[in-house]
Amino acid sequence: INRMRPGEAYLEHDEALMKEYEALHPTKSRMSKYMAKENFPLYKNNHIEYYSMGEEAFQAIFEELEKAENFILINFFIIAEGAIWDKLHHILLRKIQQGVEVKFLYDDFGAALRTDKKFRQELEKEGFEVQVFNPIHRYTGKLYMNYRSHQKILVIDGNVGFTGGFNIADEYANLVERFGKWKDNGIRLEGDAVWGLTVTFLQMWAVCSDDTINYDKYRPSKKFPPSNVYCHVISDGPANNPNNPIESIYKQMINLSKHYLYITTPYLVIEDGMKNALIETARSGVDVRIITPNIPDKKYVKMLTNYNYGALLENGVRIYEYTPGFIHAKTIINEHCGIIGTINMDYRSFYLHYENGVWMSNEEVIDVIKEDLLKTMAESREIIFI
Repeated sequence: INRMRPGEAYLEHDEALMKEYEALHPTKSRMSKYMAKENFPLYKNNHIEYYSMGEEAFQAIFEELEKAENFILINFFIIAEGAIWDKLHHILLRKIQQGVEVKFLYDDFGAALRTDKKFRQELEKEGFEVQVFNPIHRYTGKLYMNYRSHQKILVIDGNVGFTGGFNIADEYANLVERFGKWKDNGIRLEGDAVWGLTVTFLQMWAVCSDDTINYDKYRPSKKFPPSNVYCHVISDGPANNPNNPIESIYKQMINLSKHYLYITTPYLVIEDGMKNALIETARSGVDVRIITPNIPDKKYVKMLTNYNYGALLENGVRIYEYTPGFIHAKTIINEHCGIIGTINMDYRSFYLHYENGVWMSNEEVIDVIKEDLLKTMAESREIIFI
């Protein structure tokens, strides 16, 4: 935890920008102020591309990696050997040979089952800088399931960043079928907010490494054109306990929605406070809709998800199950703003894992995401009663 602290000094807050945003968006600025208080600065001058499927995100990632000149930062929960890993590995090796620094961070639990035992040593031999989050050999029993890094962050030269629900495994790009069609989503972020992703990555790197990190070395290499796409990069984890800002940010998004609130989540295992917030919002006349998987990846979680349907349906929340298969995308949007990232609507995400996301405030960006969710609902089955 203490190793994360030095990174906080690099999260610069722009008071003039906060005032500008408040004047433009008095309602949304409440959330923005809260996030700034939790040390997630507000950024503008961003450009966001939204990917409605994992395969689209990977295509963009591969194209962007080819352009890397200085450094590449990668943090994923699951690494599985296969076609996606082979292509990624091939590009990264070439970049290392060209003198690009590659920092590769992954969660031990997420990689242990689907990579070779010598995975780390092989990468280090090839010139990768590697850190493994929370090695599982220290634990026995169920303890290793918690306190994982569930974050997904990729940063190229400090100028472009990616995040979303996808991991480095073939099912996320529908190259293999595990639970029917796999729907994930993600974003490509270019602009001032990439610095938030860079600092979040470096803080997690610092937790795993004894090195002193020179944060300034990873600053963006260019100035970004002005734009009114405002973002906060948010992150969370057990180091915050008992203060969990992401859960609170979700509740504020629910409570501040006036017209609609659309959510996608693979797991709907929520506490009473979250359930009540959704119910109150639906009872206030807001169009609240949640998309969950039809084909689950974890049977017992599906049972809990279904158990949570009852009270929500009775109080006007509309629930859709993604008929083609498994929806792994983590999304929450209302007419004001949205979050895309790694955050599931479950206890583990809010309390036990390290997560990250990007809060976005721009009508055009939100409209693109909304259109995708409406299309997804059209492919889904609406649950009428339990």
